[in-house]
Amino acid sequence: MANQPIKMDAGNKVLLFLSAIVLAGTVIYLVAQLVNWLGQMGVAERTPISEEELTARLTPAGRVEAGAVEVDEEEAEVSAGDIYQNVCAACHDTGASDAPIIDDSDEWASRFDDKGMDTLFDHSINGYNAMPPRGGDPNLSDEEVQRAVAYMLDQADVDHGWSPDNGDESNGNGADEAAEDDSAANGNGEDEAVEEDAAANGDMVNGIDLAAGDAARAESQLYGTCIACHGAQGQGIGIFPSIAGESAEFIAQRLVAYRAGETVGDDTHLMAPNARNLSDEDIADLAVFIAEFEG
Repeated sequence: MANQPIKMDAGNKVLLFLSAIVLAGTVIYLVAQLVNWLGQMGVAERTPISEEELTARLTPAGRVEAGAVEVDEEEAEVSAGDIYQNVCAACHDTGASDAPIIDDSDEWASRFDDKGMDTLFDHSINGYNAMPPRGGDPNLSDEEVQRAVAYMLDQADVDHGWSPDNGDESNGNGADEAAEDDSAANGNGEDEAVEEDAAANGDMVNGIDLAAGDAARAESQLYGTCIACHGAQGQGIGIFPSIAGESAEFIAQRLVAYRAGETVGDDTHLMAPNARNLSDEDIADLAVFIAEFEG
């Protein structure tokens, strides 16, 4: 059967014409929107900027400077009362470890009369029994420790006669001077002679009589804490140094320095806590015992 041509009536022709117009309008609208969008996406014209404005924009909001910090050349002196509160009060307010209470006049007077100011100073600076050197604060100077001791005596109403200005000329109560006078009056001066002979023979270190050292006591009671680092014969273990072959004087000097909180080599932070509570007797005993090790 032959193909028949499609016949359109007048209504279909009008509908087709209107559809074509709508399609053309839609296309035109979309093209206009596309052109407008592309225009908005175009590169904006650059605004010229001066060199001063550029520098201002690049300057950071802040900066860090390193250098010497200016401080007052003379720091304010810490009062003896503040030293006491910060370092001494923990024991002398409570009586911990048999420390004399600050306002116990009888106890302080007894200690002052028996020992004298110089000995009280020495014990406070270098440590004594349970009291660590400088009360446990190695940053305190000798004078600051002395002022704290004098402060405690003042609070106990003990007339010690010491002040920072005359401290080098007075021992507080003249107890030591009186002992020396009595010794001279007795015509013997035995203690002085013994000390002079010991010093001449190299047996005295910082007032410690090494001749009285007990090597057996050190071996049985003291040296056990040293073995882990220095070995049973002082030969040294690993990074820890040998102490064999050292003299008793050398060992005593080192222990005294560690006990006082002084920096002695790279191992000070390990040695200082162990030496802090050593008595003069302990140091003498250890020194003579270690001196027996052959290098």
